[in-house]
Amino acid sequence: MEPLNTSSGHVNEVTLYSTPNKNALKISLMYKTFKYVLLVLCLSAHCLPVHGQALLALLFGKNIHNDNLSLGIHIGMETSGLTNTPSSNLLPGLIIGAYTNVKLKGQWELSNYFIFKSSRGAAAIPLAYQLQPNVPGAEDADIRRKLTYFELSPLLRYHVTTGLSFAAGPQLAVRTIAKDIYKITLPDGGKESITYNLRDQYGLVDFDVAADIQYAFYQGKGVRLNLRFSQGFVNVYKDEVPFNAKNQYIQLGVGIPIAIGKSKS
Repeated sequence: MEPLNTSSGHVNEVTLYSTPNKNALKISLMYKTFKYVLLVLCLSAHCLPVHGQALLALLFGKNIHNDNLSLGIHIGMETSGLTNTPSSNLLPGLIIGAYTNVKLKGQWELSNYFIFKSSRGAAAIPLAYQLQPNVPGAEDADIRRKLTYFELSPLLRYHVTTGLSFAAGPQLAVRTIAKDIYKITLPDGGKESITYNLRDQYGLVDFDVAADIQYAFYQGKGVRLNLRFSQGFVNVYKDEVPFNAKNQYIQLGVGIPIAIGKSKS
């Protein structure tokens, strides 16, 4: 592995890359292409209502001049952890994505979330659970295990009122980034950060179940606040790794609706 070293004053950063995997590179390229295409389509709907709606109609396969369909941008913060990793701490991270809501019968609705970046993992990983051997200064390091996923969540939502609702359903997540970060305090008081990219140690796909409570302002048509809990059911590591852990997180999100027009009465 070839280390990349950068330093400024008393802060040193070292990034170590494992041997590239061709399949992983292809998946990463497909993921990046898909997320940018979807983001462009959503922004098109906001900036160019007529043409943007035509593009989204091609994406979703229906005329979106429909009172039963709404969409928007979903951003927020989440704190994540890994099960079976004693003494570790929760790791904060950002999320960014999009959502669509499709009205069903009565008070029911199908909420689909497309999260381009779901930050998971844990902080303060015990030394006994490190994946990279012989890390200099590891005994005194704060080890952070950072995992990033593309996440798809089709949740069935029930509206108690026009603004308050509950939802639950499955989640499918595809891992895009996996790295361990060692943050070390040097004897002179300076800081050093060593990053190991360890994709080959982790599984590619995660299956979860999620539940949330949501409140939407302006009689359900405005900005929405969303509190979600997710629990994974798949070991995040590959079989040859001598550990077993599952993802879990609590997420506080904000949904920003995009105006897409209404059907003519």
